[in-house]
Amino acid sequence: MPGLAALKRWRVKAEVLKQEYDQVQGDAVLGTLRRFGIVVWVAVPLHTALAWWFFQYRAPVGRAAMQSWADTVAWLQTALVVALLVSAVLGRRVVRRGGSPGLGGLVLQAVFCSAYLAFGAAAAIQDVAVGNGIATFLIISMGVAVLSLMRPLFSALIFGLAFGVFWSILRAASINATLLASFQIQALSTVLMAQLISVMMWHQYSRRVLLSRKLGLTHAALLAKQQELETLAERDTLTGLYNRRKFMQLAEQELSRAARMPSDVCLLMVDLDFFKHINDHYGHPAGDAVLQQVAGILLHAVRGTDVVARIGGEEFIVLMPNTARSGALAAAEKLRHVLSEHPLDLGECRVPVTASIGVTGLGPQQRASIDALYAAADLALYAAKKNGRNRVESADPAVVEALAEFSTLRA
Repeated sequence: MPGLAALKRWRVKAEVLKQEYDQVQGDAVLGTLRRFGIVVWVAVPLHTALAWWFFQYRAPVGRAAMQSWADTVAWLQTALVVALLVSAVLGRRVVRRGGSPGLGGLVLQAVFCSAYLAFGAAAAIQDVAVGNGIATFLIISMGVAVLSLMRPLFSALIFGLAFGVFWSILRAASINATLLASFQIQALSTVLMAQLISVMMWHQYSRRVLLSRKLGLTHAALLAKQQELETLAERDTLTGLYNRRKFMQLAEQELSRAARMPSDVCLLMVDLDFFKHINDHYGHPAGDAVLQQVAGILLHAVRGTDVVARIGGEEFIVLMPNTARSGALAAAEKLRHVLSEHPLDLGECRVPVTASIGVTGLGPQQRASIDALYAAADLALYAAKKNGRNRVESADPAVVEALAEFSTLRA
């Protein structure tokens, strides 16, 4: 039925709206308390000055009603100053505490709004008695509507109670029937207008907060995606080590630094022996697990300043700054020993793994490109493979220099 369908749509919209309002409720209360904290700096001196002025006021002889009005308004101003100061202190505590303001913050907001509206209503009643109208109630109601971020039902309750009290006091006052009807219409118009403004302020605020959060989440997602892309651009997805491209960049930077401040630089090229047999015998998932564990062993075996990368397949490479060839050879031999003496535990089985390692390096006075170093380490690795595997071989620095000169001639 069309009527039931429309009712269901309205109910869904109401539920969605409630969820949105629940999301911004805490921020709205804190925002209101912050606004009130600013208003207090202006309102307290203003109301204090008005209280002092009304206390000093002396009505003309025979105008006792005017004197009574001034004295009452003075005490109302004083009571409002006290209420504002107490509310400001409590509100500051809630704001500085951070997090969700909870029920306490909401109650404090209601107290602040009610205190100001009560002052506006009481002052307006006093003004009516001397023929000044209800302008005070109008101004206070508009101010509360603009400054206080209240949910529609909450603001309707606050303004409804204020109007009910004001209406009752008006009816109890000794006012001409015609003026009473006029004041009541003005009071009703004031409350309805204040309620409309309050709803508009709340709707605008909630839309802004939700949009800001959505933009924040989108921005965070974009940053996460950007970081992911940057990681994919420089990291091997299986092992998490640097990939070949990033390694070459870091190696070139390190060689440039070594040229400015002469120091030893060494390169280790590590190739797992008979890795194809591991894949064929244990399966590719086991092979991937082996590569991951070897990557962890490599990272654990070298220093934090060394650069470890997977350059493809079962081949790894390590750049060791400030390391002499003797130190690089010792590190390579230690790594070879760890791999050969400790089979890798893959859960259901233990897989023996060995590696052939090629080592090369530059002394403090030697210069060569990363391509030349890479070629020399590859030659040393080839020698280790050729000489029986599971061993360490090194390339003489002269070989690196010769390769560098050959590369220069070709260029």
